[in-house]
Amino acid sequence: MLRRFEAAVLQSVCRATKMSKASHVPEQAFLRRFPGAEREARKALKKLIGLGHVKMHPTSDGMTYDLTNEGWNLCIEMNDAAMR
Repeated sequence: MLRRFEAAVLQSVCRATKMSKASHVPEQAFLRRFPGAEREARKALKKLIGLGHVKMHPTSDGMTYDLTNEGWNLCIEMNDAAMR
């Protein structure tokens, strides 16, 4: 089970990738939604990677991140729950 802040970081990744499993975004694309809490957001990101919801993708410009199938499915579930 994700903590509330971890779920918020995952949803931020979902928004930054526009729910595309093929989209790779830099850390800044979703961490900017957490001004003053970047350190905690990075810790949450590491946990999401460890849980298999987000994966790292190295590029020549630096590290990018994308959703795994599990992360994408969890985003769908969270969005559905929010709509109820």
